[in-house]
Amino acid sequence: MQVSRKILKGIAILLFIGFLLGGAGFVMLWNSLPLDVERVTHIEGSPALYDADGQLFHLRLSPDSEWQIPIHLKDMGKWLPRVAVAVEDGRFYSHPGVDLLALLRATAQNLTSGHIVSGASTLTSQLIRLAISEREPIPGSSGHTRRPRSLTTKAREFVLALKLERVLSKDEILEHYLNRAPFGGNIRGVQAASLIYFGKQASQISPGEACLLIGMLKGPTLYRPDTQPEAAKGRRDAIIRMMESKEVFTHNEAQRALLEGLPNRRTPPPFRAYHFAELVMEGRTQTEMGSGLRTTLRLDIQSRLESILRQAARELPTSITLAAGIVENRTANLVAWVGNARFGEGGTGQAGGALGGWVDCGRAPRSPGSTLKPFAYLSAVEQGYLTASSLLADTSIAFSGRAPRNFDLQYRGAVTARVALSESLNAPAVRVLRMAGPDRVLRLLRDAGLSHLTQPASYYGDSLILGGCEVTLLEELEAFTALASLGEHRPLSLLRGPIPPKSRIASEAGCWLICDILNHKGPLALLTRGTLGQKWQAALKTGTSYGLRDAWTAAWTPDFTTVVWVGAPEGESWPGLVGARAAAPVALRILRAVSPHSTWYGRPGGLVLRQVCTLSGRTPTAACPTTQLDWALEGVTRTTPCPLHTLKQGRSTILWPRELGASAPPSGSLLPRRSSLTITSPIAGATYITAPFDLQRKLPMRAEGAIERVWWYLDGRYIGTSLPNETFFHPVSDGTHIIGATDKEGRSTSTTVRVATPGRSEEPQPLR
Repeated sequence: MQVSRKILKGIAILLFIGFLLGGAGFVMLWNSLPLDVERVTHIEGSPALYDADGQLFHLRLSPDSEWQIPIHLKDMGKWLPRVAVAVEDGRFYSHPGVDLLALLRATAQNLTSGHIVSGASTLTSQLIRLAISEREPIPGSSGHTRRPRSLTTKAREFVLALKLERVLSKDEILEHYLNRAPFGGNIRGVQAASLIYFGKQASQISPGEACLLIGMLKGPTLYRPDTQPEAAKGRRDAIIRMMESKEVFTHNEAQRALLEGLPNRRTPPPFRAYHFAELVMEGRTQTEMGSGLRTTLRLDIQSRLESILRQAARELPTSITLAAGIVENRTANLVAWVGNARFGEGGTGQAGGALGGWVDCGRAPRSPGSTLKPFAYLSAVEQGYLTASSLLADTSIAFSGRAPRNFDLQYRGAVTARVALSESLNAPAVRVLRMAGPDRVLRLLRDAGLSHLTQPASYYGDSLILGGCEVTLLEELEAFTALASLGEHRPLSLLRGPIPPKSRIASEAGCWLICDILNHKGPLALLTRGTLGQKWQAALKTGTSYGLRDAWTAAWTPDFTTVVWVGAPEGESWPGLVGARAAAPVALRILRAVSPHSTWYGRPGGLVLRQVCTLSGRTPTAACPTTQLDWALEGVTRTTPCPLHTLKQGRSTILWPRELGASAPPSGSLLPRRSSLTITSPIAGATYITAPFDLQRKLPMRAEGAIERVWWYLDGRYIGTSLPNETFFHPVSDGTHIIGATDKEGRSTSTTVRVATPGRSEEPQPLR
């Protein structure tokens, strides 16, 4: 009896000493182990982009080459958190970070069996392991090496778990754990696991699917449903029955869960709208992207745009592609963007592609052709020089033979501003540019968002609104959105948020006049009225760059604006690259698809109807035989009397201005066919500007008045043949050259031209 008391006393002393030593060790660990909460709460997640409605459409690997999408606990649905707590840590909401009962049970089981058969990890200690132990560098090692699963490591984790419980709530700990939990391979977190295994978000997970995912935590590789279906099913079913026994599931919920099938393959993460994603991610930090970005993209509109461009691309040579964007005018939100319609063609992966398929053509600076003409007219309207009825001269007299010619190489004589702009005539556009002032027009273009126009107006000369500059599709979208918004300019938005502040670049009335001019029926004939509808209206402006390298169309309704570019990523020419033929039909299909019920603009304030001379568009005098009504800007449009009509012997006589000659041809008339062989392109004595990246530098050659065929010569060397009035393209190097032509009757002619690249000391004379 006395011996027994001594033994018990000795055991008590040993336990007391052990308790003291353990307590001292715990205090030492507590004081020596700082907790870096930031390492627990900060996750370098996968760059994730969501559309305007919150749907994930683009996901990339995290910096650790993992699929990981952190989300809030409230977004994990009903079942995943409940099943995780029930399976992994039943007393999670009652213990302080370490479950002493589980620790004593595990110790007894391990001592009895002689080896480790049970652990005592809590969700809190597992979070410490995932966030710290598996990622911190071990002294003496290089890089981040996983710590061995030893008693020392376990003790560190328990101490840090106790500390973590003092700074984070239970729900916060559970949220961070489920965002870091491994689910096989490089999948981390319940959101990524739900998307990859089930093709749905965590909030949509069923009870059976929740049990399958949580069951994988015991062995992410052992219980993967796509590679170990039998083991995964057995583990899942056991958890389902446990959930029923704990009354987490009802009997009916458990039975339905047991009948659910298992996924037999992993779903590829979403990888939509690649070039839009590149736009959004450029210049943003990993922290911004890893937390998920809510963008302005609308997947329904994006899908329609992709479909229309793919269909259009099938009708073009494989070397030619398309790019386009769509903007919501009210907010300036970029709602759809395709930088290259051939992205993904010919590749073996998600983003493989044909040559140049990865290139975002919408971000490359290119010649805009004639698309900028509306802004020159807008500037002239704003200064009171023009209305839609104003008379302009489409002739070359005032330019001493160096005037830009129209796309069809013909002049029309006297035309109204409405005709000149809607038919994109070049000579009147240059006259309007000079009338408005190149510096003022350039300032308007910059205010509208054309940031690549960095040179002074003298550098561009007359070519400023004829394609002798560089812009990007994104910039054109911003500029035409401002025009479509009747003068309200905002930078394009890529992320959801407050609508950016606006600035006014022109009056509503002035922009309305330009939109009214460009809302003409001619281009709409490119598509049948049955396709477009009888009442649907849209404005558009086409453009074709020099050498047929870029085809453009900007089109808009009061609701949406789109700009379409067609061309080769490398900048090569192709005879079909004409804005009205290659880009305009596509732009109208896009607008019709996204804005089918758009009404037209109401008439803004500041407009007034006035009587004008039918011919000159100016204030009529007693000599003007007829008048018509015309919209003008109240208090702005000048009231200059008609200069064309005068009374001679009591009869009205027309005094044509010098640029129209002694007598002008009727509006819309064409020049007669030449009776002699004449080279109409290239223009004699002109300088042709080529793009620095254009290695071929092809010039368009065209002759009028030829009999049957034209034979072409470059500096006396034969280079090819063409039909009469057919444009012939041939590479011409920098320098001064003699272009010669001969027809079947032996008639010959020649012209001298110069070819130059931008940046040379001698400033070239623009042609278009």
